[in-house]
Amino acid sequence: MIEVAAGIIRRADKLLICQRGADGDCANLWEFPGGKREAGESFAQCLERECREELGIRVRAVRPVAETVYTYPERTVHLSFWEAQWLEGTLEKRVHAQMVWVAPGELGNYAFCPADRDIVLQLQKG
Repeated sequence: MIEVAAGIIRRADKLLICQRGADGDCANLWEFPGGKREAGESFAQCLERECREELGIRVRAVRPVAETVYTYPERTVHLSFWEAQWLEGTLEKRVHAQMVWVAPGELGNYAFCPADRDIVLQLQKG
């Protein structure tokens, strides 16, 4: 099972979402920023590291907000979603095709990775 931390990062009542590139798993689909947990790392540490590495920003993982396990045909993913506070930095497109800030009510306008769809519905409801 692959363990992943993902961040719910808010700014001015909007959420940060990222579009995956054209290659690889979930190509061109949207997701919340984050990544795979390394050995000996907590989910909070993972999220903070992934945001530094992939987005060029520093965040603080504040609290867990949801957990889900999703089984794709070739793997199972355990996703831990965390509320995260933006501390500093400027967004950089290091691995994602696009990054946008959207209101929770607009999340339905984006095609998300299947493992993220439950949290999208929760965020849309408020």
